[in-house]
Amino acid sequence: MGTADKPDGNLIAGKRLRLDLLSKLSRRPRLYSGSGRSFWTDSYVSDHVLDAHLDPHTDDASRRPAHISATVERILEHYRPAEGLTGPDRLQPRLLDIACGPGLYAEQFAARGFDVTGIDYADVSINYAREQARKQGLTINYIQADLTEADLGGPYDVITFIYGEFCTLTERQRSSLLRRASTALRPGGLMVFDVFTEAYVRRNRACDEWHVTLKDGFWQDEPHLVLLQHFHYPADSASVARYTLVEESGDYRQFSVWWRHFTAADITKMLEKSGFAVEALYGSLWGDRFDSRSEWIGVYARKPA
Repeated sequence: MGTADKPDGNLIAGKRLRLDLLSKLSRRPRLYSGSGRSFWTDSYVSDHVLDAHLDPHTDDASRRPAHISATVERILEHYRPAEGLTGPDRLQPRLLDIACGPGLYAEQFAARGFDVTGIDYADVSINYAREQARKQGLTINYIQADLTEADLGGPYDVITFIYGEFCTLTERQRSSLLRRASTALRPGGLMVFDVFTEAYVRRNRACDEWHVTLKDGFWQDEPHLVLLQHFHYPADSASVARYTLVEESGDYRQFSVWWRHFTAADITKMLEKSGFAVEALYGSLWGDRFDSRSEWIGVYARKPA
């Protein structure tokens, strides 16, 4: 996930730029390293992330409305009502949306009659989602929590984890999440998520760059320099985009955004190890055909009945 490394001093000493420290900051990080404050809970950055979620013309944080609706329709096609239930349990299926953001999927499922719980790390997005649900007269249980540690509750008929968030977790966090999701699902329940492929990484493999922002930047309002580096770990199918933010004073912060790409075989093996059965693999969550050119894998897996 996106984390900020704690400052190790100041890049300016005696009116000189500390190139030794800058060299240290530019070294290749250890796989999945990064600690400190997450940018998901940074009040300034998370406001800008929310703006990206809500922009209907880009896929920068959430997908465009047509693809969100198509994904909901595809999930409903795979949904199977639990057998042997009567009364409210049968009439109102339960769904958990992990990393729900501002509730764009949760709202559609709630409007379709699901009892929906949404969980997200960013309080800005959760607060927005709660307000939107209130305005629309929808009853959705939104929880602000760290999804890598939170008790997911349950039992649910469906669990969703959308827009590649699964790829930002470490190996241990992925295993933990699948284990907790399996516990939270009822027998026969559906797990839906999507992941990047190597084709996605190849197309989005950007070059290192730097730029200066004087005001109203993505990361902060005050003037700052952004140094962006990319590191790739082919043996682990992992990559990181590391941002070093330098202020005029010389103070700095580093943010690391990790992601892992997968093959169909990777996903199938991982799910089977966690007790799931793969039901379908698509080239997108809304059902595009998956082939060697696909940049995404839309994963539909089921907990055995």
